[in-house]
Amino acid sequence: MRTLVVSCLIICCLALQSCSEDSGEPMVPDKDIDTSLPIAPNFTLLNTELEEITLTDFSGKVVLLDFWATWCKPCEEEIPIFIGLYDDYRAQGFEVVGISLDDERLKVVAPFIEELGVNYTILLGEAELLDLYDIPVMPSAFLITREGRIAKPFFGAQGDRETYEKELKKLL
Repeated sequence: MRTLVVSCLIICCLALQSCSEDSGEPMVPDKDIDTSLPIAPNFTLLNTELEEITLTDFSGKVVLLDFWATWCKPCEEEIPIFIGLYDDYRAQGFEVVGISLDDERLKVVAPFIEELGVNYTILLGEAELLDLYDIPVMPSAFLITREGRIAKPFFGAQGDRETYEKELKKLL
């Protein structure tokens, strides 16, 4: 019992420290950056293996950042679209990063992503991200350039692959 309590305390401490402030710098410096695009706020979160992952870990790649929850039916319906896009475009430098906003965290996320066959990075989100990314609804997704700037936000379920793919192809 004591080991369980200590383990829980360690995980809670890591979770509380998991969000960091935006450094204000793009992920990859480049003289051809479109400075009219906002910089994607950086963060540090735990993945499903409880390893710390930052947005800057994906520096140099086009990233689709998807905010979702297991209880959100439209979120669940979008995940197969993201699985297919990741399969088709990862060789071209595309990453999908799903951020679960479930309160129960890994307890509900692990079986959910296994059942759906999620093949991309899943992170355990924190409430602070809702403000950091100004998320009005779930799901919400952000297409981020190789330089770390938000090229296109998607608020609410888009419902079709073509909507995402059209914007993605512009950045690859």
